[in-house]
Formats: sequence, C-alpha cells, structure tokens
Amino acid sequence: MGSEEIKPEEGEEEEIEPYSQRHKVTLRIKEQWSDEVTTNLYTAVSRKEYFRQSGSYSYFYLNPDIAWEITDRIKWYTGFWSKLTFYDELDSEDNPKDFTSLLAKTNITFKPLDKLKIIPSFQSVFDLYQNQEKTQTTQTFGLSITSTIDNVRVGGRYKGILRSSMGEESTVSLRFNNEFGVNVNWDPNK
Repeated sequence: MGSEEIKPEEGEEEEIEPYSQRHKVTLRIKEQWSDEVTTNLYTAVSRKEYFRQSGSYSYFYLNPDIAWEITDRIKWYTGFWSKLTFYDELDSEDNPKDFTSLLAKTNITFKPLDKLKIIPSFQSVFDLYQNQEKTQTTQTFGLSITSTIDNVRVGGRYKGILRSSMGEESTVSLRFNNEFGVNVNWDPNK
C-alpha cells in the first residue's frame, strides 16, 4: 500500500484570498489492472465562500481516466471529466451563472528512441451554462517533444486552442490562440 500526491487539474489551483474559505473533499480510486493498464477515478466536492464580496460557489466533479502501455515505446492515455458548478448569486444582469463542464482528452506518447518522447494530444471541453449566451466549446490540439542528451533535457510544446460559441443563443466570440513553450533542464549530478 502506498500513497502519492494528487495534483490539481489544470486551472484548479488558486491563490489564497483574504476573507474567504474553501472546503474540499477529494477521493481517488486507482486500479492497476496489469503492468500495462491503470485506471483512476477522481471525484471532489468543494465550497468556496467569500465573506466581504459576492461570488460564493460550490462544485462537484467526476474524472475517470485510463492509461495503457501498449508497448514499451507507445503509451495511450484518455480521460473524461464532468463538473457541475453552482453559484449563490445571479450575475449583474440577473442571469444564472451555474454551468456544467464536460471534457474529453487523449494523448499518445511515442518513444522512437530511448531518450526521445513525442506526445500529440487532443482535448475537447463543452461549457454548458444555464445562461445560454455564455455556452461555449473549446478544442485544444497539442504536440510536445522532449529529448535528453547527456545531462541536459530539452523540450518544446505547442498548443492550438479554438474557442467558439455553442448553440444559437450563445454570444461567445470565435477565438484561436497559439501557445509555444521551450524548456531546458540541466542536472550536473547525472
């Protein structure tokens, strides 16, 4: 029996805010079916309360995923996520702010050489607001390449993010963003 740190989902971390409290209960169930296949089920219930301003909310999420090491050079990962968010107040125009997010993501790790990883990825998110003017979808395509040469690890990544409206009542503008990143790590002890 062991333990490991559960890392928050992307965008879940937040700064400590004065005059607020957060209460959160998280459960993770991990099943190692074989050396090649692992499944996880994450779930959480959270409450954020602001004492001197509006904006208090609660959420619940469920996140199953699976990782499959197809060969020693190919690993496939896929996961799903559903999150229901409920706000105590309406927005400034007296519309509800509550929404449901549905997410599906997948990536494949290729290791053509021992010290080279190529990881293409895709993620799709559907944000379904009670106020349908805010309903939107976000598609993210990514590519990450990492290589290790002696004691230097070099990596690069690209993400293309397409955000668009969903449904006739949505007023979300079409937007496409590109993100690039380069990372160099040196470990003199290796």
